Amino acid sequence: MKISNRCILFVLLLFLGDIAHAATDADSLQTCLDMKGKVPPEQALECYNQKAQELLTKKHPRSFRIARDRGIAEEWAPSNEPIRVYKQNYFLVYSHSSQSNNAPTSPNPNNQVPYTYALDKNEVKFQISLKAHLLGENKHALWFGYTQLSLWQAYDNAHSAPFRENNYEPELIYSYRPDNLALAGATASFLNAGLAHQSNGQSLPRSRNWNRFYIQAGMERDFGDNGKLALQPRWWKITGGDAVDDDNPDIAHYLGHGELEARYYYRQGALSAIARIHSLQLDLALPAPRMLGMLIQNANFHLQYFNGYGETLMDYNQRHRTYGFGISMPFE
Repeated sequence: MKISNRCILFVLLLFLGDIAHAATDADSLQTCLDMKGKVPPEQALECYNQKAQELLTKKHPRSFRIARDRGIAEEWAPSNEPIRVYKQNYFLVYSHSSQSNNAPTSPNPNNQVPYTYALDKNEVKFQISLKAHLLGENKHALWFGYTQLSLWQAYDNAHSAPFRENNYEPELIYSYRPDNLALAGATASFLNAGLAHQSNGQSLPRSRNWNRFYIQAGMERDFGDNGKLALQPRWWKITGGDAVDDDNPDIAHYLGHGELEARYYYRQGALSAIARIHSLQLDLALPAPRMLGMLIQNANFHLQYFNGYGETLMDYNQRHRTYGFGISMPFE
C-alpha cells in the first residue's frame, strides 16, 4: 500500500506545529520571568495568571467540553439558529479501501455497471450533515435534516480525479424530548420518528436509492469524570424498494432493518460506533494538533474504520474494509 506524499506532509505539518507551539509557550512564560524585579509583584503575578489561562484554553479545546456537558437531548432542543449540526461532519484527506468496486452489481439487470477501469483504492472521503428547526417548541419539534456523503478519487490524476460516489439523504424528523424518564440508570433523552430518502442521484445503470420510515431513541448515562455514554438505537421500515425492477431490490438483506449508534465521551476525546447487521463503522475524534486548530476553529483530528457492506449506496452489496484520517467538526 502506498500512502500519498501529500498525506504524509499533512500529518507532519500537524505535529511539527505542536512542537513549534510548545516553544512559543515557553517564550510566553519567559516574558513573565523577565518582569521580576522590574515591576510590582502584583503585576508579575497577573502575567502568570493570564498565561496559565491561555495554556489551559489551548489544552482543553471547546469542542468536546460542550458536547459532553450539553448532552444529546440538547441536540434536539428547538432553536432559533437557522442551521445546526446533525450527524458527524468530517473530511478524511486519506481513505484506503481493501477492495475497489470496479463493476457495481444489482439483481436488476438494468443496474449492472460495466467494467471501465480499476478504481484507485486511495481517495478522499467526507460527510456534511445539517438540520433546521421548522416547527414546535419545548418538548416537541419538527426538523428537516440533510446529509451528504462523498467519495472523491482525488489521487487518480490519470482519470482527472473524479467523484466516485455522492449519497444525498434528506429527512423530515419529528422529535419528542421527555422529562425525567430514566431506564436502567440511563436518562431517556429523545424519541424521534422520521422519513428518509437516500439516493446517489445517478441515472441507469448506476442509480441506487431507498426510502425509509424510522423510529429512533436516544439514551445517555453520565459517569462523571469517567465520561459519558450515549446510545441511539434506530429501527426502520423500507417503503417500497423491494420490487424486482427497483434499483436495489435486495438492499434490506445487506443493510438490515436498523442500527445502533453509540458515542462515548472521555476527557478530550470521543469514540463513536455505528453497528448494522453486516457492518461496523468506528470513528475516533481527538483534540486537533495546535497548528490545525489555528487554521480551523474547533476542528478535531479524526480517525475512521469501516468493515462490512453498505459504506455507500453503490457499495451496498460489496463487503470491504476502509480506514482513513482527517479532520472533523464536533457534535453539538
